[in-house]
Amino acid sequence: MSFETPTGAGRLLTIEFAGSNPYESRMLSKKTDPQRRPTPRLNKTESLLDTIYSDIRRRLNLGEWRPGDRLLDYEIAQDFDCTRMPVRQALLRLVNDGLLNSTTRGFQVPVLSDAEIREIFEVRRVLEPAAAAMAVAVADPNQLRASLTKAVDIAKVALTHQDTALMVSANTAFRRAWLQCVRNDRLLQMIAMSADHANQVRFSNTQDVGNYANTISELEKLADALTSQDSTRARTAMFNFLLAAESAYFARVQRV
Repeated sequence: MSFETPTGAGRLLTIEFAGSNPYESRMLSKKTDPQRRPTPRLNKTESLLDTIYSDIRRRLNLGEWRPGDRLLDYEIAQDFDCTRMPVRQALLRLVNDGLLNSTTRGFQVPVLSDAEIREIFEVRRVLEPAAAAMAVAVADPNQLRASLTKAVDIAKVALTHQDTALMVSANTAFRRAWLQCVRNDRLLQMIAMSADHANQVRFSNTQDVGNYANTISELEKLADALTSQDSTRARTAMFNFLLAAESAYFARVQRV
């Protein structure tokens, strides 16, 4: 399903709603969907364990489970029509990654302390500015600009409709657009892991609809830097963007 909405620049933005679309506007939730989730497709190049691991990690990023929520291995096993053993192995791998906690009651999405959040931002300020400089050095500025602009347009629609899930999708699309220009797989893996650890921050900031206009302004400034063909400018802009994101998170925490 799709609809078209004005972007404010004389253009129509088509937004599609599908589970595989990077701009999907709703996050999966068993609480709101009475029907059982369809069995995920198995990737022929992956083992069942790898497929389950990737699917759980993806669902964590979509916000199906939030900080403090418990993951039930038997429910996930039903999704895959398999035994609980490979599910538990996948959950233990996520524990090893720091994305879940293992408790006496099962597996739980961690609730990070303020100190842990600050550490994550420190790591991101080391990794992502360097990656941004690499991306600018090789990216086609016109193609990158088109992708970033589409993501910002989605954020503007999220502002108009006060749509939290759509803002999450906009941020995901924006990150995907510039990160795909980075030609360093190890760096990308480290960035992906640190970003996954920051889910608590992303969900908090995207729930703050009062800050959406400021978020869009920050994205537009970052987009200008990423398409400037100036690596130094891109590095500095990414560093400042992350500082602003950290400040927005703790400002919201103090208000709550």
